[in-house]
Amino acid sequence: MYHWKTIVRYGLPLLTICVLIEIFVGQLLQQQDNLLLERLPIFLISIPVINSVGGNIGSILGAHLASGLHIGSVSLTLKDKTMRETVLTALIMGFITYSFLAIGIYLLGIFTGINMDIHFLNFIGILLATGFVLVCLLSIISVLTAFISFKRGIDPDDVVSPVVTTFGDTLGIILLFLFIGVGGL
Repeated sequence: MYHWKTIVRYGLPLLTICVLIEIFVGQLLQQQDNLLLERLPIFLISIPVINSVGGNIGSILGAHLASGLHIGSVSLTLKDKTMRETVLTALIMGFITYSFLAIGIYLLGIFTGINMDIHFLNFIGILLATGFVLVCLLSIISVLTAFISFKRGIDPDDVVSPVVTTFGDTLGIILLFLFIGVGGL
């Protein structure tokens, strides 16, 4: 059983690092703000959605793995069938969720009159690529964080969510800008 002092001892340094990373990402977004506001404001609507869905799926995966590690239904090996099925489920959930959200955001942009200088399929492709790669990376981070923390005697429930959401916010923005660039926009 964990005592609150243990949670604070392990959590406070981790949360401090996560806050510093989030500040860095906020500055990155601020520097790119003009591109998004002036040319492609539809992507401003997309950023919170990309980050929250990726973070949520990664956190759900991490919580499932942490519970499995605690009760012994998941072992500390990458060959574990339950772990592989859980990761696959997270990837499928991510693909389906980002598909619906990409269509919904584009339609929202049309109905609200947002200036969109991007074709429907380009937008869907950029959002799906960003979301799917993000969920893949967050799945890896979630598994590694859960396994490493559990192996070191730290409760994965206290570690996985802050790490996954921080990396989700960071990678979500970086991947979005990367795929916007790849899309030639």
